[in-house]
Amino acid sequence: MSEDVLPVGTPLVAPSMGAVRTTFLALDRTVETVGSDCRSVAETLGALSDALATITQNTGSGQQFLGAGLVGLPIAGAIKAAKSLAGQYVKQQTGVPLSAWTELVSSSSAQFDAYLAQLEAVAAVSRRHRGAELEPAAEDQQVLLDARWQTRGWKQILGRVAQLGGLVDAILEANRGDEPAPEQAAGGFSGSMQRRLKEVQSRTVEKSGDLREWVLQPFVDLRDRVRQLPRQIEHLAREVALLEVLLDLEIAELRACLGQIPAAEARIVGLRVAAGVILPELAQRLADTRRRALDYRTYLDRLDGGRRAGTIDERAYAVLSAEYRAGLDQAMAELAGVEAQADVWRREGPTVLHACVDWVQLELDVVAARALTEQRTTDERRVLLQRERDRLIEAGQVLATL
Repeated sequence: MSEDVLPVGTPLVAPSMGAVRTTFLALDRTVETVGSDCRSVAETLGALSDALATITQNTGSGQQFLGAGLVGLPIAGAIKAAKSLAGQYVKQQTGVPLSAWTELVSSSSAQFDAYLAQLEAVAAVSRRHRGAELEPAAEDQQVLLDARWQTRGWKQILGRVAQLGGLVDAILEANRGDEPAPEQAAGGFSGSMQRRLKEVQSRTVEKSGDLREWVLQPFVDLRDRVRQLPRQIEHLAREVALLEVLLDLEIAELRACLGQIPAAEARIVGLRVAAGVILPELAQRLADTRRRALDYRTYLDRLDGGRRAGTIDERAYAVLSAEYRAGLDQAMAELAGVEAQADVWRREGPTVLHACVDWVQLELDVVAARALTEQRTTDERRVLLQRERDRLIEAGQVLATL
C-alpha cells in the first residue's frame, strides 16, 4: 500500500488506548454470544454422551441391574439388545461404527468445555480493560494468541457435530427393528427354573412396557435438540468468524501500542481497527442514542397529553416531567458528540475504507504468490483475510447509513 493512500493525520486511525478498549468491548460482546451458543451445544453434547454411555460402556450394559435379582435380568437383557441393535443400525446407516460416534461425542464435549474456559479467559482480559486506564500487557496478548490458536483447532469439529442428528436417527431406528432372540438362561438352571425366569421376565415387561423403548427413551428426548444442531452450528460459525477477525485486530493493536511493530504497520493497524471496529461501534451508539432521545420525547408528549386530559396528577406530572427532560437533555448532549464523530466519518470514512480494502487485496495477492512460489498452502491466512474483507463490505454499508 502506498503512503499517499493513507489519510495521514486523521483522528480516525491513530492507535490509542481508547481504540484498544473499544475493540475489547466489541470482542467481549462477541465472546459472550459465542459462549452462549457454545454452552447450548455443549449441554446437548453432554446429554447425548450420557445417553450413549448407557448402551455402549461396559458399566452401562445392565450389570448394575443384576444385583436386583431376577427382576433385573430383563433390564440387563434390554440394554444388551439395544446396544446390539443400535450398533447394527448406526453402522449400516452412517457407515461409521457406534464406538467411533461415541468417541466423537465424548471428545467434542470435552473440546467444547475447554474452549469455553478459553473464552472466559478472553472475557476476563476484556473486562479488565473496560473503562479502565490500563496499559496493554504482554500477558494480555498471550491470552488472545492462545484463544486464536485454540479457535483454529476447535472449529474443525463443528462440521462433525452438526451431523449428530444422523446418529440419533439411526439409534432410534433400532427401536423399530427386529429384536434378536433372547439368550438362553445361564447353564445349570433346570427346565422349571428357566420357565420361572421367563415368567418373571414376562411379568416385568408387562409392568414396565417395552424395555427396549425405555432404554432408548433418552435418545427420543434428545432428538429435537440434536436436530437443531445444524442451525446452531451455522450461527455459531458466523460468530466465530467475527471473533477471529476481532482477535486478530486486537492482537495487532496491542503490538502497536507496545511498540512491537514499525510505525507504518501501526498506521495500517489503525486503519483496520477504525473500519472494522470503531465505525460499527459508532453506528450502534448513534442508533441507540437517537432511539433514547426519541423515547424521551415520546414520554414527554404522552405526559403532556395526559395532563391536558386530566388523567395525570399535577404532582406526578412535575416529577416525571423533570425526569424525562433531564434524560432528554443528557441524550441530546451525547447525541451531539456522537453526531460530530459521525461527521468525521462521513468526510474521511470512504478514504479509510478504500485504504483498508487496498491493504487486504495486497495481502491476498501476497498469500497467493507465496503459495505459488513456495508450493505450500496458506489457507488459514487467506480465509481470515477474506473474512476481514467481508467485514469491510459491511462497514461500507454501515457508513452509508450514518
